[in-house]
Amino acid sequence: MATDAAIPTVADLLAYMGDPPISTADAAEALTAALDQQAGACVVDPYTQELRYAAMRRAEALLTARSAPLGQVDMGAFGTFPLIRWDAKVEQLEADYRKGPFA
Repeated sequence: MATDAAIPTVADLLAYMGDPPISTADAAEALTAALDQQAGACVVDPYTQELRYAAMRRAEALLTARSAPLGQVDMGAFGTFPLIRWDAKVEQLEADYRKGPFA
């Protein structure tokens, strides 16, 4: 059963990512965007551990994708590859909280 959790903070995100060399402003921007995306797709009251973890994964993906603005990663001799846009773990964590479609 899901337990209530606190909405993640920038400090939580940076700790989750292993304290990378990312500015707090960039981390705050990514976390805000991730929480906005999540609130648009899910019922977030009550906020649970699953939602918290999914939000941090969303924010981490946004921060990681900054170095690939065109959605492509250069793999040297292997060519370029598209970034994966779908995170199966986020889908799994948020599945029970997804807002239904409108008719």
